Amino acid sequence: MEVGIPGEGGEPPAPRYGAGNVVKWLLAAMATAPAYLLAQTLAALVMGIALLTTNVEPLSSFAAFSGLVLAVLWWLYLRPRALLRRDEARPSRPARVAALACALLALGVALQVAISSALSLVLPLFPQVMENYLELMELAGITDEMGLITFVEIAVLAPLAEEALCRGVALEFSLRAFCPEWRSAARPEVPAARFWAANVFQALIFAVMHLNIVQGSYAFFIGLLLGWVMRRTGRLRAAVLLHMAVNAASELMDVLDPLLGGALVPALMVAGIACVVLVRAVACLTAERPRQA
Repeated sequence: MEVGIPGEGGEPPAPRYGAGNVVKWLLAAMATAPAYLLAQTLAALVMGIALLTTNVEPLSSFAAFSGLVLAVLWWLYLRPRALLRRDEARPSRPARVAALACALLALGVALQVAISSALSLVLPLFPQVMENYLELMELAGITDEMGLITFVEIAVLAPLAEEALCRGVALEFSLRAFCPEWRSAARPEVPAARFWAANVFQALIFAVMHLNIVQGSYAFFIGLLLGWVMRRTGRLRAAVLLHMAVNAASELMDVLDPLLGGALVPALMVAGIACVVLVRAVACLTAERPRQA
């Protein structure tokens, strides 16, 4: 009996799963956040010098757009070989796609209600943290009187850029750290344990990118969920839609906050239950359907 030797007869050599591979790709994943923030900073500086202005709003918009361009181009370069990209998106039938979109939009609203209710309950216990957080939100233009340009940045530009960067580039690099088989001609199936190791790492990067402990704490868990959505659907657009829904719903909370009043605990419980139900709905809608013979 002949024993085939990897590398002979056209057979690709077995990938080496060493510490060097892990470190190299995890460092690459970690570098995505500084590269993104540096691109935004340099863009704002160049625009400020060119226009001789220190007006925050146009500089912030230009910086956000520059970060978006970098993230999207980077992801488009990597996407053809991406480990989580499927040949066919899930779901593929129009009716189920529409149902998934509705579930993701509703999940985004439920997540925002849960996060806002939890913050309203917890932050008053830490006055200094609350003061710093509110100051950061004000500097970012996230106030009760948010302008249209700021809303577009938060609800459209930021989700597009952050998903391309974190659930696109950073997650792909993290997956390559734990899946050396990515170089093979056929796109390998990513084992669950390796996916979650990579998903946790990219969620940490997403959390650190927010540069404050309050946003970073809930951004980590949202990052995990967005990574899971990316894996279930095989497409980045589903994660983008959910991220847009979460961010856009922050404007809705300005209307709901006065109505909730002293009902924050019930609101948190209802929103939490809704999140669990909707995550389950997303799982069902993206389940792999058995092939018909």
